[in-house]
Amino acid sequence: LFEKSPEIKKYWGGTIPEFGYHHFSIFSGGALLMITGEDVSKEAKYLQGRAAKVFDLAYKRHLDLQKAEAQAKEAQIEVALERVRTQAMAMHKSDDLLNVSEVLFKELKMLGFDELRNAMILIHDEKSDFFLDYDYSSIGSKISQIPNKGFPLIEKYVKDVKNIGKNSDGFSELIIFKEDLEVWKKFRKATGQLDDPRLDSLEALYYYHYYMGRGNISISTFSTLSKEKLQVLERFRNVFQLPYQRYQDIETAEKQTEQERLNLIQIQAEKKKAEDALSQLKSTQAQLIQKEKLASLGELTAGIAHEIQNPLNFVNNFSELSVDLVKDLKNELKRPDKDDAYIDELFDDLSQNQEKINHHGKRASSIVKGMLEHSRTSTGERELTDINALADEYLRLSYHGMRAKNKEFNVDFSTDFDENLPKIEVIPQDIGRVLLNLINNAFYAVNQRNVETLHATSLPKYQPTVTVSTEQFDNQIIIRVKDNGVGMSEATKAKVFQPFFTTKPTGQGTGLGLSLAYDIVTKGHGGSLEVESTEGVGTEMVIRL
Repeated sequence: LFEKSPEIKKYWGGTIPEFGYHHFSIFSGGALLMITGEDVSKEAKYLQGRAAKVFDLAYKRHLDLQKAEAQAKEAQIEVALERVRTQAMAMHKSDDLLNVSEVLFKELKMLGFDELRNAMILIHDEKSDFFLDYDYSSIGSKISQIPNKGFPLIEKYVKDVKNIGKNSDGFSELIIFKEDLEVWKKFRKATGQLDDPRLDSLEALYYYHYYMGRGNISISTFSTLSKEKLQVLERFRNVFQLPYQRYQDIETAEKQTEQERLNLIQIQAEKKKAEDALSQLKSTQAQLIQKEKLASLGELTAGIAHEIQNPLNFVNNFSELSVDLVKDLKNELKRPDKDDAYIDELFDDLSQNQEKINHHGKRASSIVKGMLEHSRTSTGERELTDINALADEYLRLSYHGMRAKNKEFNVDFSTDFDENLPKIEVIPQDIGRVLLNLINNAFYAVNQRNVETLHATSLPKYQPTVTVSTEQFDNQIIIRVKDNGVGMSEATKAKVFQPFFTTKPTGQGTGLGLSLAYDIVTKGHGGSLEVESTEGVGTEMVIRL
């Protein structure tokens, strides 16, 4: 029963029937409907049925075409997605993510996103958020990286994006209304983006975001998107997981590379600092060694002065005797009845004097040479050396040096040399320096004990003694410097060869003597230097060459 309203009246064009007859002819996808004001004939119904069968062919064709169009559309979407994947795989550095946003924009435009204005990737960095933007306007396009700091609206926008995204698995719509677009345009201008006149006439700008933890994939449009387009966009979002993951991997690798570069710079700086310190240490070490040599040279000076005095006295005495003999010889030769036997005797005496002068002159020369060799840096050249003679010489030099410094110094010293000791190849000035150091220490130790004994009347009488001995044993030459001085504790023995360790008062020792002696014997000559000592009894230093 029809309602007799103006609309119905207009539809029927005048007279409105009492009843409306609805005639349905079914086909595969629906039905054809014919509405009449009165019932129709069987023939009319038959014709409507035949029309429905014919229309069924058109409907099936419509479905086939629709399916083909959907397949073509799907193929187009897949090609677009593959281009995004390809661009993602071509990334070599983190900035290449900019190019992905450009490809994203262009592919969406190809798929019919006519309302699209730009496509961008919002990265939530540890320090500050920034956009990787493909900006498109009527005057061109631009890819840029845009910081968002300094604009409260933009900061609020980024905050809203994060909050919305966290609560949604799909795309979230965020609208920038006209009153905020002016601020938006100022932000675009301040960050060097393109001027887009289309923004002037808009009521609103629509942003669609998908949140991905450390970032968003985002597009802006001039109008809302249909459900179908949002589904397409979601497929792009799924594909975009790949370039975003690749971006994170590359960024991590770049940070590691940068950190490694900084570490390398730091290592190189530390290495240079260490090399400079080593160079300075070597320089200081050389100065200290030279100081030790000069200190030991000072010990020698008094002894050398005493030692050189003996041969010089002989030279002077025999020279004076020779002068008298020459006078006697001249007088005898002038006599008419000269005595030939006496003349021969005078010549023999002169000859003997010259030999003694020559002998003691060489002795003095040898002492001076030894002093010069001791003061010079070692040449490192080995030569066959009489260890007994070397030890005897430095024992006497050390003793006279101690006597020159302390007139009250009085020590018994002796030697016990193996007379069959063979000569061996050593660096004589170096081994001499070792012997001088060990003998000086021995004299110092016995003198210390002697002083302690003199000040303590309750102690038994003490006679300071130093002995230097040599022997050959098992293809080795062994030199022993033994004293009955103050001795050493176990703690002192453990550190006695360490550089700068000394038991002497400040200013009386550098602490390098035994350290240098140890290096000369062990490193310079492949031998060994050992200490045997008992506190309060004495010490024995043993060199094995």
